[in-house]
Amino acid sequence: MAQKVNKAKKAKAWSYRAGKKGKNRVRAYEDARDGALMLEWYEPVFNNSGPVIDPATGRQKVRRERISLAANGVTTRVGAVAKAEEFAAKVEELSALKAKPEPSHEASGVPEVITLGFLLNLYFAEVVPNKKPDTRKQNDTDRRMFLAYFGREAVVERIGPKGRPVTELGRVRYNDFIRARQEGSIPGFAKAKGQTIRNDVRFLRAVFKWGKLERDDGTALLIRNPWEGFPDPPCDTPVRQEMTPELHKKLTDNARNWRMAVVMEICRATRRRRNSVRLLAIEDIDLSGGTVRWQGEFDKVGKTRVTPLPRSAVKAILRALEHRRDEGLEHSPWLLPAEANAAQPVPRSHLDSWMRITKREQGINVPRLGYHGEKRAGIRDPKFRRLDPAVQEELAGTTWETMRRVYDYVDMPTLQNAVALLETDSDEPTPTVPQIGPRRGLKKAA
Repeated sequence: MAQKVNKAKKAKAWSYRAGKKGKNRVRAYEDARDGALMLEWYEPVFNNSGPVIDPATGRQKVRRERISLAANGVTTRVGAVAKAEEFAAKVEELSALKAKPEPSHEASGVPEVITLGFLLNLYFAEVVPNKKPDTRKQNDTDRRMFLAYFGREAVVERIGPKGRPVTELGRVRYNDFIRARQEGSIPGFAKAKGQTIRNDVRFLRAVFKWGKLERDDGTALLIRNPWEGFPDPPCDTPVRQEMTPELHKKLTDNARNWRMAVVMEICRATRRRRNSVRLLAIEDIDLSGGTVRWQGEFDKVGKTRVTPLPRSAVKAILRALEHRRDEGLEHSPWLLPAEANAAQPVPRSHLDSWMRITKREQGINVPRLGYHGEKRAGIRDPKFRRLDPAVQEELAGTTWETMRRVYDYVDMPTLQNAVALLETDSDEPTPTVPQIGPRRGLKKAA
C-alpha cells in the first residue's frame, strides 16, 4: 500500500482587506512570486448609456484594477494598510461619480456655470463617437482620471461679479495635477512620466478648445480656454534603438509566426508604422503597378497616400500571400488576417507577444526594441535623409520636422569625425562612419 506523503502547506501570502465586500472592498497584498506590495479593487463598468449588465448573470459587470504600491513609494505593510483604507474611501465615491448621469445639453440647456462633468459629458456625446475605437477608449480613461482628481462639479468657467470669466482649474490646479500624476496619487492611476502626462493634458486642453467654438445657435460654451498658454509638462524624447541588420535577420529568421516576419520586412522597406502595415487590405496593394495605398483612417497623420513598393516589400507580400493560401485564408480582405478570424486583421497583442517571445528565445535584451525600430532604421539611412523633405514625408508618412526632431541621431564616432575635420585644412570630410546611425553598443536607450 502506497504510503501517503505529507506535503508542506504552501505559505500564505500576506494580505489586508479594507472596505465592504461588494461595495468598496480594497485589498492590499504581497505578490506570492516576488513579494511586491500590490493594491487590488473592483470597479463597476459603465458606458455612455449607464451600467453595463452581464447577460449571463443579470448583474452589473465589474473590472479588476491593480497597481503596484512599491512603484508608488509604499514599501511596508503598514503603508500598504494605510493606502488600502485611503482607496476604500475613494472607490465608492468614484463609482457614484461614473454612475451619475449628467443632464444632456438638449434637455437642460447650457448652465450658467460650466462644470467639468457637464463639459466632458457633452464632449463625449458630440465629438468622441466620431473618433477611432482606440482613441475613444483612451479618451474615456482620461475622462475618468480628470473626474477622479478634479471632481465632477469643478468649475471650468463662470462669470464673476465684474463680468470676467472665473475658473477653478487655473495654473495652481494645473501644476497640482501634473505633480499628482507623476507621484501616482490619483486613485486608480499609477505613476506616469513625461509623454503620458503630456498626452493627458492635451486631451483636456482640446476639450476646452472645443468648448470655445461657436455652436449651432451662435453661442459658445466657454469664453476662454483655462489651460491655454500653460507650458506642456516636461518630456524627454529619448533616442530609441533602431533595428540593426543583424538584429533584423535574427528576429525574422526565428519569428514565432510568419505574420511577425512579414510586418518587420514591410515596416523596414516602406518606413511605415506597424499599425499601418497590420491594417493593409488586399485591395490596397497593386502588385502589377508596384504601388500600395496607405489608408488615412489607419494612418497616424490621417492622410491617404499612394507610394511605390520597394522590391523587398514586394517579396514580403508575396510570401504573405503564399502563407494565406497554405492556411486557407485566401478569402480574407486583409493581407495579414488573424489566425482565429480571417475577417479581422492580425491583432496588435499577437504581434507584440510574438516579438516578446522571439526576443527572449534569441537572448536579445534591448529595451523597447520592436517593430518601430524598423521605421527608425529606414529613416536614419543617410541616403534616405538626402532626399527632398517632401519626398521623405510622402514615403515615410511622417512629417519632416518629426523625422528631424525625433528619429535623427548623430552618434559619437560621427561627432569625433566632424571635430577631426574642423581641425584640418581639408574642406571634405572623410566618410568613416554614417552621419546618422544607431546607438551601437548601448543596451538601454537614454
